[in-house]
Amino acid sequence: MRTVLVDAALVLAVVCELICVAGVAAGATVYDRIHYSGATTSVAPFLVFLAIVLRQPHPYTSPVWNGLFTAVTLFALNNVLSHAIARVARQRESGDVKL
Repeated sequence: MRTVLVDAALVLAVVCELICVAGVAAGATVYDRIHYSGATTSVAPFLVFLAIVLRQPHPYTSPVWNGLFTAVTLFALNNVLSHAIARVARQRESGDVKL
């Protein structure tokens, strides 16, 4: 039963990523593409973390902590990166970029 849940979490993570990649490829503007690229770190890393937690026999092992750190870091830093990219894109549109 546990392996089925692990496989289901990983399949859902891959499906989420495929949807986000399709959104990035089909995005009309840079802001649409940023929106879909930001979604890649919202759900899928936590589904992979869930699969790691279900796979490990003891919850306080190193892979569990590494998975949690990776999921939280991706979630937090992608927001900062998306904001920075959107800000530069807006500045480029208005011609205020100073190199």
